[in-house]
Amino acid sequence: MSKAVYSFLNNCLDILPPYGSALDLRGRLATGFLRHSGERLRISSRVNIYEPGNVSVGSHVYIGYSTYLGAGEIVLADEVVIGPFCAIAAGNHTRRDRSFRYGPYEFGRIVIGRGTWLGAHVTVTAGVTIGEGCLIAAGSVVTEDVPDDSVVGGVPGRVLKTLDDR
Repeated sequence: MSKAVYSFLNNCLDILPPYGSALDLRGRLATGFLRHSGERLRISSRVNIYEPGNVSVGSHVYIGYSTYLGAGEIVLADEVVIGPFCAIAAGNHTRRDRSFRYGPYEFGRIVIGRGTWLGAHVTVTAGVTIGEGCLIAAGSVVTEDVPDDSVVGGVPGRVLKTLDDR
């Protein structure tokens, strides 16, 4: 089925609350349109997956309220948690004739590693890989690869510390 069909059905489900069993219902709907989906995908309301056929999602992933996943290839590993109002944009506008409006689009694969949590209002730009077990602080803009077990914060995002479970 097409991305237009997914978008229509997903918008219809926005009348349901952004919590509870509606999370599972939206996740089950998306599963039929994604490139790959593991078990128990949970999606809050007002989430926009621009090109669902370019998105692969592992098991036990949560995508928060009003998040945007768009353009090129996006991979969310198992147990990724995405807070509300995040933007994961695997494509960038480029300039032509001093204008970004009609410049060619460039794409870069985004990978978010197992167990990583993106806080509210995080932006991840094209071509970025975020390692496993990371915490990306609210409001951060991630423009470079992030090693495993990192806490990242700021604009642009920088590694603030390394997590240790011991």
